[in-house]
Amino acid sequence: MRGVLEDAARQFVAGEHLRNVLAGEWVPLHDEVGNVLAGIRGRLGAAALSLSGHEIGVDLIEMQPDTAFPLHVHAGDHILYVLAGPGVVNIDGEDRRVETGDTIFIAAEHPHGVKTLPDAPPLRFLAFGHPHKHVSAEDRMQIVPD
Repeated sequence: MRGVLEDAARQFVAGEHLRNVLAGEWVPLHDEVGNVLAGIRGRLGAAALSLSGHEIGVDLIEMQPDTAFPLHVHAGDHILYVLAGPGVVNIDGEDRRVETGDTIFIAAEHPHGVKTLPDAPPLRFLAFGHPHKHVSAEDRMQIVPD
């Protein structure tokens, strides 16, 4: 049986549990030391605590042509869903081309990164994470040397 605190933590909160990622404010994304990742921005999506006490959530990320996330790891597994544009996802040193409609599961402990193509349109994707760190969190990734 759940206690009062667990029930209170799982109440519907409209500002956190219902967000339109197409209408929200764009926020810059940062590397692990707080540097802004040029040409990459995001919009916060819905997020909440799961029954296990970990946050689950989704954010929209947009990357301009010829930009990249550095190779990194983080606390949460995630699934990327490509909304528009081609791009490349690197997992464990291997590049995999992705395009509109693709989904890709990325285990947290596997070094990974995302990059765009120089002459392609911007890459837009949803990043679903568990546990989740919202896109504007400066501690959402730990850079892995190439």
